Formats: sequence, structure tokens, C-alpha cells
Amino acid sequence: MTMNPKLKKGMKSGFTSFVLPRKPSNKVGVSVTRSQSAKEYGMDVIISEVTNDLAISRRPLSFDVQNKKSISNLHRNNSLSDSNICSDSVQDESVKDKSISHENLLETKGLNSLHLIPISKARQRNFLQGKIGVNSLLGPNELERVCPNREITIFVGTWNMNGHSPPKELNDFVLPISMEHVPDILSFGTQESTSERFEWEASLQETIGPSHLLYHSISLGTLHLATFIRRDLIWYVSIPEESSLSVRPGTAFKTKGAVATSFMLFGTSFLFVTAHLTAHEEKVKERLSDVKKIVHCMDLPKVLPCKNKNQDITQNFDYVFWFGDLNFRLATPRAKVLEWLSKTSFPLPAHLPHGCMHHDQLCSVLADGAAFRGFNEAKITFPPTYKYDPGTQNFDSSSKNRTPAYTDRILYKQKNNRRFSGALENPPLHCLIYDSVPSITTSDHKPVWGVFKAHLRPGLDTIPLAAGLFNRDVYLEGLKRRATTNSIKTNTSVCSVQ
Repeated sequence: MTMNPKLKKGMKSGFTSFVLPRKPSNKVGVSVTRSQSAKEYGMDVIISEVTNDLAISRRPLSFDVQNKKSISNLHRNNSLSDSNICSDSVQDESVKDKSISHENLLETKGLNSLHLIPISKARQRNFLQGKIGVNSLLGPNELERVCPNREITIFVGTWNMNGHSPPKELNDFVLPISMEHVPDILSFGTQESTSERFEWEASLQETIGPSHLLYHSISLGTLHLATFIRRDLIWYVSIPEESSLSVRPGTAFKTKGAVATSFMLFGTSFLFVTAHLTAHEEKVKERLSDVKKIVHCMDLPKVLPCKNKNQDITQNFDYVFWFGDLNFRLATPRAKVLEWLSKTSFPLPAHLPHGCMHHDQLCSVLADGAAFRGFNEAKITFPPTYKYDPGTQNFDSSSKNRTPAYTDRILYKQKNNRRFSGALENPPLHCLIYDSVPSITTSDHKPVWGVFKAHLRPGLDTIPLAAGLFNRDVYLEGLKRRATTNSIKTNTSVCSVQ
């Protein structure tokens, strides 16, 4: 076998001549078989092939759904949380100049595409405990590197499963087509959920894919809350804290109450609460009592830092999401609601008033401040999510004749941190999408989901970190199922062609 002249000319004696040329780094998008070696292909040839012939994605952890109806607000070009897969036809010249791509690294740093860390910088220490230093993991420098615009997107989903197993296909709920990119945090709250917790979590992981990890989950009776975080961000999250409360303490089977998960990402705190409140149209006071018990009896945060901890749990966090089967109804006769539905097409235009929401019990509660003070809800443009005949798109035809209602809701709240100038410390928490999933028919409820845009601020390294904590078993099971599903689909498509 003859040696490449270019490689032979550039060889140096020593240990590196036996190591580096024989096993080049396996770059993203470069396929190197065991029979190939640097002796057969010169290093300069390999680099030229990578830089000239291959379009290498700078952010490979994306699910970029191409859809003309995609919401433009979710497109964030300046953030690492962006998750969009770039191509040569889409990349802007200014973006290429500002970002460090694989091609630039190959040209300037040889074959090492990882960020190089100077020894002088690594030896620096922060001698003042609790202060932000040069090497602070949660400080502004790292936050700017990971998320330059300091924005993240958050998916919140709620579904009363009616005790039934979920459908095999969850894309319409977990990855709706109207989302352009997969959000950075995904939180799923279920009520009357299936007892197979691991099966449900593995199904969510299988649908989301390897870009996100199951950070934490909690359950109480038939209530369940699972939070997934983007793999890139897992090292910047605090330990999770949880709390739960049954508003029917005397019953053995827990169906009504709430479960909550809280954590910090960099220096910003989050609280997710999923709840199932008292049912029936006439029991508004009982639902308000449930809310007050949950707010004042659940104790969070426990270890995470909090200035002036309030007895009201929703006052102790920067961002709060309260979602679930809140069971508030439409105070309108069933016949009138059905008549309105028969004459209405959905989604409703955003600029027009909702035909029945002025009779909605939760809207009245939010307006008069009887509960959920400081919370907001995006405008509802979808049809009622309760109650359907399971397996159909028909509203309840049983002897109970339940009136269609918006029982499944997502509320959100932001702490009003104000500077001396009176301006908000962070931009307002913004709801980008608020919608339901009519295609899922296994339950008498329809799932409801929303996407929100929040802002992060730097934190201190004294925050108790989770240090990469995630559910490994669920992650591996999800990947295994994705691989099996993909192989089955591939085999099926081949057979159909034949």
C-alpha cells in the first residue's frame, strides 16, 4: 500500500505520528468505515471533503417542522435554544460570520471542533463565595454563550385521560404541527391518568426524541406531572423540588388535588402545578376552596433560594403555570351552547369576542379576583374540550347530558419584579399559542396545550444543582422504541414499493 505523498510529507516523528493520522476524528456528517484510514486519505483531503461537499448542521438537536401555517413568533435565530436545522440555502451570510460553525472550526482549529478551554482560564478561581466570577457556571458569560438572547420557550400540556390508555400516536399533542420548533421545556400534566406511569413517560420520551430528557416526574393518585428539559440545558438546572396535596384527605383513592414541580434554570425560578378540582356546574365555591387549600398548604420552595418567602406558593417564583382539569363550566343551558356550536366555525378569529366565554365561570373568577390572583389566560379560540363520547367527536349523548364546557385550562403568572425606575426587570411572559387537540378521542376530554416565551437571568453557583440529573431508564426506553418504530416504518415502506 502506498502512502499519500501529502500526508508523508507532513508527518512528524513521535507518538502523535502513530495516533493522529491513523484515526481521524469522526465529525458530524462524516462517515468513516473501519477499513478507511488517514493513510488512504490525506488529512487535507478529509478536511476539504467536509468543508466543501457536506452541509453540516450547527444545531443537530432539532425537529424543524416545515409548515406554511407555522407561528412566526417561535422563530428565534439568535438563541442556542433555537433548535432549527440550518441548510446552505437558508443560512444568512451575517449568521455565518457571527457563529462558529463546524466548517470554521475545521479550518482554524484543525480537527478539534470542541470549544477550546485555555489552561490559564481553567486555573482561575472565584474566591468570593456566592459571587459571579469568570468561570461561573450560571453566570452571565455562560448564559450569553448558551442562550444569547436569554429567551426560552415552554410547552405546557394538560389532559384528563378518563382512565384510558393513550393512543399510540401522540404527535398531535406532544409535537403539534403548528409549532415550528420543539420548545426548550415541556411539562405534561394529566388527570385521571393511566396507572402505567412508566409506559406514559416512555411514550412521551419516544415522541419527543433524544433532544430532551425527563428531568422530573411526580404523581398523586390519578394525578401525574412530567417535565422534560432540553439536553443542552440539563447542566444549568437546579435540583427539582416537588409537593402534592389531596383536597379529599379522607378518601383512599386520590382523584382531586394537585401536584407541583419547581426548579431554577440559571437564576430564574419556575413552578408548574397541575390540578383536578371539584366537579359539577353548581360547585363553584368548592372549587375556590380547593384552590385556596392548594395555594396555602403546598410548601415550595424548600431548599432553593427565595427572598421573603410567602405562604402563597405562587408568590415565590418568577414564572408559574397552573393547568389541569379545573372543572369550571359554562353557565348556559345545554341547548343554547349546542346551538352556538352548530353555527360557529373554529378556530375563532382573534379579533372577535367569544360567543360563550362571558358565561364561563373561570373567567368570572379571574375578573373578580375570587381566586388565581395575578394569573392570566390567553384567548380561547378552540371548541369546548368537555364532554365527548369516547372514541367520537360527538358531545355527551349519555343520560347525564353534560353541557359542553372549557374545563381544561392553562393559567400563567409572572412575578412583578420592578426596578427603581418602575420598569419590569424581565419582559412580560408571553403566550405564543393556546390550542386543543381534537384528533385524540380516547378520552371524554380533549388535550389542551400552550407555548410560552420567557426570559432568563444569570444565577449564582451557590444554587443546588441537579448536576445532569434525569430519568435514564425512560430515556433509553424511548430511544429503543424510536429505533424499533423507525425500522418497522422503513420495512413497511420498502414492501409497499415492491
